[in-house]
Amino acid sequence: MVVLRVGLCPGLTEEMLQLLRANGVRTVVDFVSSDLEDVAQKCSLSYKALVAVRRVLLAQFSAFPANGADLYEELKSSTAILSTGSSSLDQLLDSGLYTGEVMELMGAPGSGKTQVCLGIAASVSLSLKQHVLFLDSTGGFTASRLYQMLRARAEDEEEQLEALQRIQVVRVFDIYEMLGALQELRDRLSQQVMSSTGPVKIVVIDSVSAVIYPLLGGKQSEGLAIMMQLARELKTLAKEFSLAVVVTNQVTRDSSTGQLKPALGRSWSFVPSTRVLLESKEATWEKATTQRVASLTKSPRQPTGMQVELDIGNGDVPELNPATPTQGL
Repeated sequence: MVVLRVGLCPGLTEEMLQLLRANGVRTVVDFVSSDLEDVAQKCSLSYKALVAVRRVLLAQFSAFPANGADLYEELKSSTAILSTGSSSLDQLLDSGLYTGEVMELMGAPGSGKTQVCLGIAASVSLSLKQHVLFLDSTGGFTASRLYQMLRARAEDEEEQLEALQRIQVVRVFDIYEMLGALQELRDRLSQQVMSSTGPVKIVVIDSVSAVIYPLLGGKQSEGLAIMMQLARELKTLAKEFSLAVVVTNQVTRDSSTGQLKPALGRSWSFVPSTRVLLESKEATWEKATTQRVASLTKSPRQPTGMQVELDIGNGDVPELNPATPTQGL
């Protein structure tokens, strides 16, 4: 809530402020919702001057309506689709990762969340020549594994090294370090500072649950408030700066149905626009490597229940089988 102060708008003088405060008018909401004739009489102020101040405050702080056509044109001009490097995963996500949105990969430990994140970072950096910010909160980021992926995708060593330089890795082991890293990114983007890391197009966070879980015990209300602060920061960064945001989350099992569900509760469920569940599948005689099944559980564009198989083996790069997504029951 914005407090009235000198300099907030022309005509709002210190003398006027003192008189308004003496009569209980302290914020912009108080002022614009008051009966100005009554205020003018009680404060011995000019009615015309109060009307002029209110007109300026309404112009500064009111939300103006926009029609659907204008919003659609803005969306088309600001949205880009970034390939994940896998045709099957792109198909599951309706062509890839959309800027302006948060996409969540959820799964149990060992389901392949970090491997998929590394694959996305490698693809965006190498194929699309875009810069990546990778926030590692679990210690799971492995530079050697990332380098293996880049070597499998490109033979030229110089090209591999350039791709590595486009990936900035920040290790954050609590929520405050994570918020600080995101605030630093916001400041850099707001000032359009072109540092050695270059303009970032995608933010990968592995994982959000690792830094939020410790806050949800005891003073739960405080933990929820900080969690929602992180949620607002991610959604605002994605929207304002046309970034794609990828986060990983753990899963829990529903006590009544026995089905897997994302951790962090209902409050967090509104943060990601798209959710993909990763599950392990036992290796078969034909396929010695462990298979992962990716299921679409939330999407603004695709029907939920679609599935693809991911083959994250011991090779140089996780490769997804080009299976046609199927509609789940």
